[in-house]
Amino acid sequence: MQEAGDGDFYGLHTENGQSVLVLAQGAGPWVSGVAWKTPQLAQQYKHKKFKDLYYQDDQ
Repeated sequence: MQEAGDGDFYGLHTENGQSVLVLAQGAGPWVSGVAWKTPQLAQQYKHKKFKDLYYQDDQ
């Protein structure tokens, strides 16, 4: 993950064979969002939590 400043982080990652941008925040840092290349992919995976990413409510 690359720090964007003041507790916000972003990084490239691969999920389901697609390159995505992962957005994270906080001391964790915890995933706050995953940006997909197309609106169709974003819609398809909008409620999916990936096992290899760390979400705040996973605690």
